[in-house]
Amino acid sequence: MHGSARLASLAHPYETDLLEISFDSIPGLSGMTAGEWRSVLYALLEGASDGLDISRDDIDGTLYPKAGRKISLVLFDTVPGGAGGALRIARSFPLVLETALRRMARCECGEETSCYGCLRNFRNQAFHEQLRRGDALTFLGRLVN
Repeated sequence: MHGSARLASLAHPYETDLLEISFDSIPGLSGMTAGEWRSVLYALLEGASDGLDISRDDIDGTLYPKAGRKISLVLFDTVPGGAGGALRIARSFPLVLETALRRMARCECGEETSCYGCLRNFRNQAFHEQLRRGDALTFLGRLVN
């Protein structure tokens, strides 16, 4: 059987609630690596889950590259149509920050790594080697203190 190959994109609309978080007013962030940003992202998601009693399976996030080497964090509800988690995070962001910082501070793994008690979960296993508790701890400490 012979035929021609063609490029195709498969996608579908996925409507849900999302929250875009930018830290543009904090100096010196353009040099942060994707791993450092992911550590902050997953710390915030864990903080939101703990602090707002949102099932960790109901929220997730991703990095969103922007012009000028800037990165935004996008948090979203994994429930189609949205379950309100992203909206609750936006309304209670100071609590999310504080809870995330406490979780990072109380974990007993090394700051140069991470574990299932702080940043790791099944969904982010592709990034486990990039996640560092110390990166999240340092960043969150700048925001909360």
